[in-house]
Amino acid sequence: MKPRSRSVSPNIRVPSLLNSFHSSKKEMHFNFFQRSVRIGYRIPLLGPLLEKKGFRWVSFIILLLFGLTLFQAAITILGSLWENDKLILGTVYRLFFYEKQTYDPVPYLGLDPNVPDKLPNGTTIYHVSKEFGPATLGSMGQIVTGLAQAQANNGTYAVNVILPYYSYLRNLFKTQKFAQLEVQVRDRYGKRHPMKFIVNSFWWNITDNPDVMNSEPPKPYSIRVYVIGPPSRESDSFHSAFKANDVSEIYYSPLRDLPQEWEDIFFCKAVAELITYINTDIDTPLFDLVDTRGVDVVHIHGSSNALVIEFLKSLYLKGKVRMPKPAIVYTLHDYIEEPRYSNAIGMVQKFLDLGNYTEIKPQYFHGRRIYTSAIAIDQAQIVTFVSKLIAQEIIEGSLDFYAKELIMPSIINRAIKGEWIGITNGLDFTGFNPFNNTMLIETNSNFPRNINTFDAALLYAETIENSSQSLIITSKYSAKLHLIREGLLPYEDLNRMIVLFIGKFQYNKGLEFFQAATELLVSQDVLFIIMGQINDYPIDSLQQLVTNYPNNVIIINNIEFQTNWGILYRAAADILFVPSKTESFGLTAAEGLLFGCPIVSTGVGGLKEFLVNKTSSSMKDGYNSYLFNLLDETNIKLSINEMKAALNNSINDLKILNNNLIEKEIFIRDLIKGALRLGWNRPGGPVEMYTRTYRMALLKLRKNIDHVETLLSG
Repeated sequence: MKPRSRSVSPNIRVPSLLNSFHSSKKEMHFNFFQRSVRIGYRIPLLGPLLEKKGFRWVSFIILLLFGLTLFQAAITILGSLWENDKLILGTVYRLFFYEKQTYDPVPYLGLDPNVPDKLPNGTTIYHVSKEFGPATLGSMGQIVTGLAQAQANNGTYAVNVILPYYSYLRNLFKTQKFAQLEVQVRDRYGKRHPMKFIVNSFWWNITDNPDVMNSEPPKPYSIRVYVIGPPSRESDSFHSAFKANDVSEIYYSPLRDLPQEWEDIFFCKAVAELITYINTDIDTPLFDLVDTRGVDVVHIHGSSNALVIEFLKSLYLKGKVRMPKPAIVYTLHDYIEEPRYSNAIGMVQKFLDLGNYTEIKPQYFHGRRIYTSAIAIDQAQIVTFVSKLIAQEIIEGSLDFYAKELIMPSIINRAIKGEWIGITNGLDFTGFNPFNNTMLIETNSNFPRNINTFDAALLYAETIENSSQSLIITSKYSAKLHLIREGLLPYEDLNRMIVLFIGKFQYNKGLEFFQAATELLVSQDVLFIIMGQINDYPIDSLQQLVTNYPNNVIIINNIEFQTNWGILYRAAADILFVPSKTESFGLTAAEGLLFGCPIVSTGVGGLKEFLVNKTSSSMKDGYNSYLFNLLDETNIKLSINEMKAALNNSINDLKILNNNLIEKEIFIRDLIKGALRLGWNRPGGPVEMYTRTYRMALLKLRKNIDHVETLLSG
């Protein structure tokens, strides 16, 4: 079937940054060329050539080759300078290439089943994260928010979060000053200077209603959020730390004048100062007259916060705190990006005196950078990963991943002692679900709560048209109808199937499958909505899909628009496309099930923990996905035919269900039931597992089992 010739309606109000992105990208390339040419004018012999218009591109190539020559010379010089060190040239080489290693499989021990799943009343838990609640950009923020809320719902623990004070949060919350603290930072001459900063706090209100099927009024609970502000030294660029116009700028903002690495390291050191301040027994916070019982557990999320551990230990070695030091749990949220997170040694030395650390612990250093994840894995009492299955596969040898050499020795060491624990994430239903979302309620698109009380036999007896029970297919139809009324979909799409992709536009999300997938969807007259944020995948390739198939492809990359309208697209979608090359948990897929969408996916990583493949055409129930094999993640062409078959089968099955709406209603409800079983508070689930992990960490600490020595001093 050829694509229809109609144009996308001019009334469709889906904003896109593509045009501005293209113009800025062209301008950037042009400016780079102009700068290169101007530099060339200053080089003897090239100047006369550059005055001739036809030689400018030739000069650009010459300059490029000249730069590569300088780079090679720099590596050679560095190698000779370090010839007597045992790091030597191999370390420089690993700046770009990691020496491939093989590791013997280690049995996965997991969490000791004899550890109790209770903590003493009033146990204080402090989550350290770059994302939480209103500062959530990706899956880490969703996970930390869901976990903290579920723990607070227990009602017996004091749950807190430490977060950067992103400037846009000032307009969202009324904060109170908690304390004025300071950290020591070295200038270019190595001299220490105090850098003062303010810690504010606010209360994040939650409810204890994780059961979204229950319409009873929820009880309110709160999480105390400490926000660390920028240093107050106006003469230093550090004062621009954490500036952000909105959540999309929490990791990068044009408002900031300092490198992201400095901001990360400052935050780590400031967190350590705050925790030790809270954990003192000699006074109370300056602006807060409530006594504190100290800090029992510090839960660090992500490798950019890993140095908090070293800063904390250095403060305890100096004897600044007389109360018992807290137990530390470190969580790796993925096995692709986090192990490769690093800081330049020169930047770290502004905050830490490394001394001979590079010689004593060379495994943390590659090139002139320090890789922090391995430090946290070695130093924390317990290390966790966000998927039990992947945690097991990592140490038992069935999962290979790039740059694993950076962390595998540390992980194996912890796994042998039973201190490497996989805890599969949960779904947070309190703030994001199709049942009580305000937008869905206002548009009559919210799903009915009768998931567990629904009577299928009664529906057969009454028929769809005369059903006395509220139906999900009606809600999904209403969501699509409202998008059309708002001009966000053309009217022709009312009865068209929607395949939805949600995620960052990056290679490991499988966007290389999109061309083949789009061709199939066009042949089936299906609408493909691509919703996410620009990342490392070429935006030109996605824009070309819109250009080639304007009636079948819509791209939504505006974050504010997604915040306002994204939930309606989720509710209206029929199929969720998750062609990821890697997934630590697969939160997007789990949420897709919650919104009544079967999943077409590779089923890699943590997805295998909850996706059940339809293995044959005769399979009528018990499945929630159509999986295809990722034969080679570096060559997706080998998997395209399987992908197209899985996607085609999902579409054909849905067409059959569209002719039997009772069966479709039952199928969608089964998908949602499966998603509801993935909650944080499920029996034996992540909240219980983390409680036991904290208890195990506290037992290790109090019994002085952990003899890790601190080698860094701040």
